[in-house]
Amino acid sequence: MKYIVLLLFPLSLFSQTIKGKVYDTESTVKGIRVYNVSQKRLTYTNNEGDFSISASVNDTLFFESLFHHSKMVKLKQSDFDDIAIFELKKSVNELDEILLSDDKNKFNPLEYTQNAENALARDRKNNMQLYVPQSSYSNGMDFVAIAQMIGKLFKRKNKPKPIEFIEYKHLDSLFKKDDLFNLKLIKDDLNIPEAYAHLFLDYCDSKNLNKELISKENKVILLDSLVEFSKEFLKITHEFEASKDTLRLKN
Repeated sequence: MKYIVLLLFPLSLFSQTIKGKVYDTESTVKGIRVYNVSQKRLTYTNNEGDFSISASVNDTLFFESLFHHSKMVKLKQSDFDDIAIFELKKSVNELDEILLSDDKNKFNPLEYTQNAENALARDRKNNMQLYVPQSSYSNGMDFVAIAQMIGKLFKRKNKPKPIEFIEYKHLDSLFKKDDLFNLKLIKDDLNIPEAYAHLFLDYCDSKNLNKELISKENKVILLDSLVEFSKEFLKITHEFEASKDTLRLKN
């Protein structure tokens, strides 16, 4: 009896529940299969992309869906501190054919475990440094750290891509074509008078915003920047209008 208690104690000590959220470049994703390869447990993300599953540090989670690239993640302690975020890449355009059958929703644990373990083996082969245990360190050398340092040296050889800034013409084109960024946004949400709309875009041009903010996935960041700039711009225009009124009184 004592031996049974000793065997079970480590499992109860390290077993935890990880809570996570899965999303792609557009939104959170529901119906993603989340499989704990280490403990052979399965769950799915709900309508908000949330999931919870029993896991331990160093367990491997396998994420899979028909419309996204599969993903392997080896869990760290920090993943249990708060809601862990996982991003999947869409693969809809790469699907040549989707076969529908009556058995599409049936789950075969043996087959799924084999597929997940095969994916884990491929991931170990491609990312060997992530699976090197501490016991494999010799003579005080951390081979994982050395591998990361070598990777950084190779990256430094690549010249950084020059930053392109948003110009007036880019903003003008965006506000003429986009559903969100339009004159209504400037007038109603940013409170910029219509007469000052083009002047406001000129003002944003002078702020040296990264051109990548115009891309679809960064538009929330761009909107946040425009809100801040509108406050500065309105303050300047109010001061200008006040100075004009002062000049009229003097005359």
